[in-house]
Amino acid sequence: MTKIIFPSDEHFPFADEDARLLAMTIARDFNPDVRIAGSDGVDFYTLSQFDKNPDRAKSIDYEVDAWARGQREWQTATPNAMAIFIIGNHEFRLQRYLWRHQEIATLEALQITKFMRLDELGIVYEDTRHEMANQEVRFGDLVIKHGSLVRKHSAYSARGELEKEFYQVNTLSGHTHRGGVSYAKTRNGVVQGVEGFCLCDLNPPYVHNPNWQQGTVFATVDEDDGSVFFEPILFRRRIGEIYAHWRGNEYRIKTNKPL
Repeated sequence: MTKIIFPSDEHFPFADEDARLLAMTIARDFNPDVRIAGSDGVDFYTLSQFDKNPDRAKSIDYEVDAWARGQREWQTATPNAMAIFIIGNHEFRLQRYLWRHQEIATLEALQITKFMRLDELGIVYEDTRHEMANQEVRFGDLVIKHGSLVRKHSAYSARGELEKEFYQVNTLSGHTHRGGVSYAKTRNGVVQGVEGFCLCDLNPPYVHNPNWQQGTVFATVDEDDGSVFFEPILFRRRIGEIYAHWRGNEYRIKTNKPL
């Protein structure tokens, strides 16, 4: 069996540290073999083409430094996991910026492997010059990607990712900041599409009361037949705590954030 954790959409420096700590606490007990890194791990807020709040903007170095510290925390929490980087649309902002500035586009120090210190952090990345369509990894009958669809309701985007794959494989994706599972029965058995929640702030200044959920997803892949077993873990809040249940245990982190 290959055990995988997908802590998607941290969006440093706008990560929710309480949610991250809860995810890492549960991950220690899961002890995964593979950890997916990236998938909108860095926000790259200053590189966005949208209007930006100057009070929210941080330097690019600040964002990457925060993400690198977060990766070291994940390394401590999941010491036996191989980390694999998947680029998300927010990390892709760096490449789009370079495309608009051809005079610096080929500088090695600005390529994502160097700029985000992936080698230094021991994170595996197949550098395809950041063409988004190629950013995925596969284990047996499971394809893990950041995702490109955002539909209105929970699991609708997961269903869309299954449709894009013609229901031939199971999919695990981020991007929507929601959790959800979509099932489809095919002639070869049931396939599942899973949305991977988020670990970022649920109250950003650019959208009011978004329909987002925090959590993480574990996946176990049978190396013999490629079959996949998912464990989506939803995080909940009550006064003074963020908590989750997994395999009959309750995990709790104290927090000062509102419900």
